[in-house]
Amino acid sequence: MLATKNKVSYVFAQIVILALLVLTTPLHSVEISNSSSLQTSGVVTRALVVEISPPWDVIDSGVKECFLDSLSKAENENKALIYLVDSYGGYLDAAYAIGDAVSNSRTPTIAYVSGGKALSAGTMIILPANIVALHPSAIIGAMQPVMINPVTGELQFINESKIINPVVEKALNYARLRGRNETLVRDFVIKATTVNAEKAVSYGVADLIVQDLPTLLRDIRGREVSVSGRVVRLEIDESGLEFYSCSVRSRLLSLLENSTVLNVLLTIGLLGTIFALLSGRVTVLPLTLLFLLLGLIGSGLNPNLVSLFLIILGGTLLAIELFVLPGFGIVGISGVILLAFGFALLPTYLPSGLVPSEEYLNALRVFVVSTSVILGGFFGILMFKVIKARRKKPYEFLPTGKVGRAVDDLSPGKPGFVIVEGEYWKAVSDEEIPKGSEVVVVSVEGAILRVKKK
Repeated sequence: MLATKNKVSYVFAQIVILALLVLTTPLHSVEISNSSSLQTSGVVTRALVVEISPPWDVIDSGVKECFLDSLSKAENENKALIYLVDSYGGYLDAAYAIGDAVSNSRTPTIAYVSGGKALSAGTMIILPANIVALHPSAIIGAMQPVMINPVTGELQFINESKIINPVVEKALNYARLRGRNETLVRDFVIKATTVNAEKAVSYGVADLIVQDLPTLLRDIRGREVSVSGRVVRLEIDESGLEFYSCSVRSRLLSLLENSTVLNVLLTIGLLGTIFALLSGRVTVLPLTLLFLLLGLIGSGLNPNLVSLFLIILGGTLLAIELFVLPGFGIVGISGVILLAFGFALLPTYLPSGLVPSEEYLNALRVFVVSTSVILGGFFGILMFKVIKARRKKPYEFLPTGKVGRAVDDLSPGKPGFVIVEGEYWKAVSDEEIPKGSEVVVVSVEGAILRVKKK
């Protein structure tokens, strides 16, 4: 389904944004080719393959980020992008971002509905591709937008022209770009029309019906497509394929946008924070705050700001644990957990508007990974040593068998002092021991030594 989301803002995010303005700039930009480069021919022999399929089939912020990263990689490496789609749809803003990126791509794009469907947002993202191929069992269409309540998950179909008309126009723009059937595309949105693979090809919305990926490569070999004013011929075989793996960050974002996960995180975070404050157990507040922030990410809070906040807070907690509080307890453990999530949500690239060099980006990635490994290893070893020390039985020094010297005269019924291993002890003896004589400790009775003459 095409869905809109209510964006949630939080007070502390407004403060953090001043410290990291660079993270709030657009992470991806699209480039429009210069008209002076028209009709420049070329050949593409390799392709990058990215999948939008179960269990990551909802077109959301995580899938959007993964797709844009794969497209950027394909453009930089002069590869075509083949994206396999098997999806019921997703969110409107994510579909727009993917569709616009495909429309302005500097490399050939091939959409293949490899599963049984590419509905709603799934149809939206395949329309601007240079080539659209469908599996024989696939269906496309049903692009009428709906509103999703991120808390309850309730769906409400939208018919207001203020919302539906922009969706229609965006879909028509994609259709015009590739010469697809505009009438049917309009019906996809207005009437929620759905068509199978055979009708989609016969009506001019899709280009091919293929059974699998090797067949697709064979059928498009030698075909020419227009890319940013250049005519590019496709000569791709299976040996030229590379499958793209989405980052941990993108998968985490997709997981956090799941309505069930979102509700659980927000509930635990909110109730946990209230109970921690009421009970006075402020040491668990960082963990309850982590649950709350992760839930807010699923509701639309900028993950870059959350990443920055978690790294700062996690580092602060570790510093407090190391230099202020004795031992290593819940505060230090919370710091490690917050740092782990902070680095997981940290983008390993800079905004494209800054135009960083590839060497700079590689150095940044090495720095982030190295810092994570070093911090994780250090505190892992520290926690191991602390746990080992706490489990170890306490060692008690007993001077039994040690040789000392009598400081006073000792006799039965008359205690005195002796010095053993440089320490003064009160001692008793069953025999006469003159002052200055050497003694041997026989036993320890409380804080008193029983000694005998050596």
